[in-house]
Amino acid sequence: MFLSSFRSRLFVISVTLLAVFVAGVGIYLHQVLRTWTVAVIEEDLQVRAQLVADALELAPEEMDYQKFVDTFDVVDDQRITIVAKDGTLLADTHLSVTQRQQYADFIARPEVVDALSEESGTHSVTRRYSESIDQEMLNVALPAAGGEVVVRVSVPLRELEEVIAGLHALLIIGGVIGIAGTILISGIASRLMSQILQDVLDRARADEALKAAPRPLSQTLFSTHDNSLRAVTEALEDTLEELAEQRNRFRAVLNGMDEGVLATDDELRITLSNRTVRQLLGLHAEPEGRLLSESLSVELVELLVERTGESFEFEVSEPTPRRIQVGATRRPEDTGYIFVFHDVTTLRHLESLRRDFVANVSHELRTPVAVIQANSQTLLNGAIDSPKHARSFTEGIYRNSRRLGRLVADLLDLARLEAGETDLNLQDTRLTDVLCRVVDDVTAFADVDESVITHNVDSGLEVRADSEALGQVVGNLLENALKYGGDDVQIVVNAYRDEDQVVVEVIDDGPGVPEEHRRRIFERFHRVEEGRMTKSGGTGLGLSIVKHLVKAMDGEVGCRERCGGGAVFWFTLP
Repeated sequence: MFLSSFRSRLFVISVTLLAVFVAGVGIYLHQVLRTWTVAVIEEDLQVRAQLVADALELAPEEMDYQKFVDTFDVVDDQRITIVAKDGTLLADTHLSVTQRQQYADFIARPEVVDALSEESGTHSVTRRYSESIDQEMLNVALPAAGGEVVVRVSVPLRELEEVIAGLHALLIIGGVIGIAGTILISGIASRLMSQILQDVLDRARADEALKAAPRPLSQTLFSTHDNSLRAVTEALEDTLEELAEQRNRFRAVLNGMDEGVLATDDELRITLSNRTVRQLLGLHAEPEGRLLSESLSVELVELLVERTGESFEFEVSEPTPRRIQVGATRRPEDTGYIFVFHDVTTLRHLESLRRDFVANVSHELRTPVAVIQANSQTLLNGAIDSPKHARSFTEGIYRNSRRLGRLVADLLDLARLEAGETDLNLQDTRLTDVLCRVVDDVTAFADVDESVITHNVDSGLEVRADSEALGQVVGNLLENALKYGGDDVQIVVNAYRDEDQVVVEVIDDGPGVPEEHRRRIFERFHRVEEGRMTKSGGTGLGLSIVKHLVKAMDGEVGCRERCGGGAVFWFTLP
């Protein structure tokens, strides 16, 4: 009776301890993983929604919102929605035209209501079931365009629930296997101990010594249950492999994100990082376990902690100069921080180009418009009655109107080239035929002697190009050399074959292009001289058109210094 009670108690205690331990670990892992994953997804959606809102600020007032959202590279099942402040659905990446008409009114959506209310903050976060796409979604909405529209970015929680469900299954399997193993091992141990105690009692009661020594019980018991233990071991190994596979899958998803994700503990020691953040910030290959201050400057670390809950931008110079937007959030129960980094270098560069473009176009238009206005006013004030003065002012109006026409034409050509709307007829073209025609046209138009421009090109050399586009490229380069090469400039055009491509060079002996300007010489309206060379009559768009035409014909273009003075503008074609 005593032995039976002892064995039962040992068995119950072992099984109970293991069950409590497995349940506690399962609940803790479920809560931590779910909370952390939702926080990372929410922060990612906030950053994406803010980027869409920033892009709306740069868009024109009259625009097609559906085409606007379709330009974004939407990953996985991410959904972008734009809603007017009156609730009208303007665009949605996941709804067809018919579905958008069916769900046209979004004013009752909680996230839209919160984003439009004055009491809500910069963004609204909701988690609810979407009837339009029949999925449970995590939504982040924020006002944009001065409060005229609401930008909502959503992502389904199906994959998160699948991961959590898989984790539950693995934990349950592991717990059941562990409990089964405990039952088996506890049974073996309790039986062994009770048998040993029974032998002691039997020997104490015996009046004479045992005739033969008993066979060791451990060998008998372990040989009996050897197959069961082997099965338990194999099951545990399978469970560990499943957990490792889940971990690797989560790591692959994290490393595949365009945004950099960095997590730390409460002491700012790095606990998690993905490939993107390591590339953006130039971190060690395995930064986990290091203090954040060992990888980033102390000032930046202090700023990240101070501005927790906000999004702000900073610049890094290594490994490459970048401008990065970061959002910092506090992990649940104050156990650390989660930082989401996004590279906005390209976006800020486009904003700078837009400002420069507006300023340059305004400057180029100001002078001819002012001359036309002044000459017209002078004619109206009486100069029209004087044949001598009337002709002079009228010629000024004509010259500047032609300049405006060239500027508008070049802007239209450049816009079509950048939009890829120019159809080129690429075919085998003899280079000498195009060069002779262009040289004749340029010398006649510029009123210069034919000896100013010479070319050394093999008559049998052919390129894969559009004849008209090639002529425009060579003509722009020759006109550019004549305008800026000086009064006695000499221009040479060379062409030679280099493996599977042809290199064409336009060489002049003028003042050349300073090194600091060569990288930007092919940008719109960029000029080498201080101030604007309006006296040349150029629009400042010729070299930019050259760059886009050459690229449209699968070539490259560039500029370098000529030995002995001058500049060499070159381009390649197949």
